[in-house]
Amino acid sequence: MRRTRFRRRPCLVLAPCLPLLVLAGCQREVGPGRLKIGFVLHGLNDFTQVIAKGAEDAGRDLDADVEVTGPAGFVHEQAIAMFEAMAQKGKAGIAVVPQPGAVWVVPIRHAAAAGIPVVTANVTSPGSAASAWFGQDERRSGVLLARELRSILEAEGKLEGSIAVGSCAPGIEVLASRYEGFREGMEGSRYELTEPFDVTAENTRNYGAWENVVSSQKDLVAAVGLCSLDIPNLAKVKVRSGGKWLIAGYDLNVETLDAIRAGTAQVTVGQHPYLQGYLPVRALVEHLREGKPLVKGWIDAGTEVVTKANVDSVYEREVDEDAETRWYAAHRAERFADLSALAKPFPREKKP
Repeated sequence: MRRTRFRRRPCLVLAPCLPLLVLAGCQREVGPGRLKIGFVLHGLNDFTQVIAKGAEDAGRDLDADVEVTGPAGFVHEQAIAMFEAMAQKGKAGIAVVPQPGAVWVVPIRHAAAAGIPVVTANVTSPGSAASAWFGQDERRSGVLLARELRSILEAEGKLEGSIAVGSCAPGIEVLASRYEGFREGMEGSRYELTEPFDVTAENTRNYGAWENVVSSQKDLVAAVGLCSLDIPNLAKVKVRSGGKWLIAGYDLNVETLDAIRAGTAQVTVGQHPYLQGYLPVRALVEHLREGKPLVKGWIDAGTEVVTKANVDSVYEREVDEDAETRWYAAHRAERFADLSALAKPFPREKKP
């Protein structure tokens, strides 16, 4: 079955209430019945749909009720209100994509103080009380992306020129880490990298922003997006403008894979969003039901580099939900048997 757009679930947005929970306590839904776990996304789109699918599959596999929600747009005030509503309802545990991380420190701290275990995925929230983060090595992903793009450029005889970089959310730590890694991977080359342009997280505006960026660059040899919506829009801009520059970026949504297969885009980096949904739920269930210590630290979900040479090997998994579920079941059994044993220091704690 080909993946479709995220089905937007109706959700109730309540006023902030966690400070009251800290004072009065709350009745968490822990007991002999089915655990009730909350999962708050930073927004709803094709990429976060895969996170949601992983979380819901975990609930099915582990006999837990998992409620996944998120704002239709990527509006952090709405996401925080949804998170606080989950806490008010007494969820046994909550997973969250805390974008931007800085504004989530206090809401997560309040939930933890109310006795609700919180874990994070995809985006880090340095300084928060969340015990674990599930995501890829963002800096290393940028290095891998740069090396692959550089190899393709050099194979085409394009040894210098401008590489335009765009970020849908400048200032977000994980995106900044991707860019830092990308710069590292391009060290020693003669390419001129731009600072990340703000190409916004709203799809229509993102397309327009990329139109402006590529038209403003002289000697453009490549455009690189740091977010999941960039490659599909860059591919459209390139086709409509007749551009000859290369395209690189992030994530394995269907439009991106189609662009890779067609040769319009050249390289993308996948970060296993399915695992970023599944593994946080599993960690909460193992802690709440089985009494295991809650995972502390960073669980690296892994990074995949996809080009035209290997796109067909991942295509079925990404467009067919049943195939995706089967593939990740085998992948988890092989590589994620013991989460606590895999935990590493948070990326921000790593020494330079």
